[in-house]
Amino acid sequence: MHSLKTNPKVQFIFFLLLFFIVISFRIPLVQSFSILTICVSFSALADIVFTYVRKKTLFIPYSAVITGLILSLVADPYAPWFQILVICVAAIGTKHFLRITGRHMFNPAAIGLLTGWIIYGIHPSWWGPSLYTPGTFTVPNTIIFLSFLPLAFVSCYKYKRFYIVISFLFLFVILRLLIFPSTSLPSVFSLIISPGMVFYAVVMLVEPRTSPVGKSRQVLYGLFVALVLTVLVYVVGNSNLEINSYFPDLSIVSLLVGNLLFSDFCYNILFLRGRV
Repeated sequence: MHSLKTNPKVQFIFFLLLFFIVISFRIPLVQSFSILTICVSFSALADIVFTYVRKKTLFIPYSAVITGLILSLVADPYAPWFQILVICVAAIGTKHFLRITGRHMFNPAAIGLLTGWIIYGIHPSWWGPSLYTPGTFTVPNTIIFLSFLPLAFVSCYKYKRFYIVISFLFLFVILRLLIFPSTSLPSVFSLIISPGMVFYAVVMLVEPRTSPVGKSRQVLYGLFVALVLTVLVYVVGNSNLEINSYFPDLSIVSLLVGNLLFSDFCYNILFLRGRV
C-alpha cells in the first residue's frame, strides 16, 4: 500500500488495470483476457531478459508492465498471438538497444505498434479508449470518462507533464478550426474529449522517459506533436489513397517524430548549439 501511494509507476499500473477492467466488456471476455495476458507477460519477460543480457541484474519490470497494459488497450485484440509477440518484443527491444547517450528516445508502445504495421500491416485498433456507444450519454460511457481522471492525475501531477497535455490539446483545437474550415467548435470539442484523444494525450504522449521535463520544452513538444498530427491528417486526408492501406497510424507517427526531435540528443543539436 505504501508503494501505491508513493510510486507513480505502481499507481499508473493500478489505474491502467482499473481502466482495462472498465472497458474489458466491450469485447468478448476471452479476447480481452487473452490480449491483456499476452501483452503484459511478453513485455515483462522481454524486459527482464534484455536487462539481464545488458546488466546481469534482475528487477521488477514496472515500465514494461505499463507498456504491456497500453498495448493491450491499443493493439488489435484479434491479431494472432505471434504478431502481438513481435509488437511487444519490438517495443521493449528498442528501449534497450536503440539508445543514444545512454537513454532510449522512442515511446516503447508507439514503436512496437509501428513495427506491427511495418511487418504485418496491422494498425492499432484503439479498442480500449473507445465509447461503448459513440455519441451517446450512458452510464458505461460516463464510467469510461471517470476512469480517465486518475490516469490524468498521475500523468499531469505525479509525472509533472501538465504542460504537454494542455499545449497539445490547445494547438490541436486551433489548427483543426483553421485548417479544416468545415469543422465546428462543438465537433472539435467532442473530438478532444473523446476517450481516444484523452488516452493519447494523458497516456501515450507523456511517457516520462521519452517526453521533456522542463516546462518550456514540454510546451514546445506538445505544440509540435499537435502540428505534425494535424498536417499529416490534412495531407493524407487530401490524398487519393486509402489511409489504412498505405499509411501507418498518423498519431503514432506524430508521437515518434516528437520523441526524436525532442530527445536530449537531437534537441541539443537543433536548439542549443552555439549557446553558452
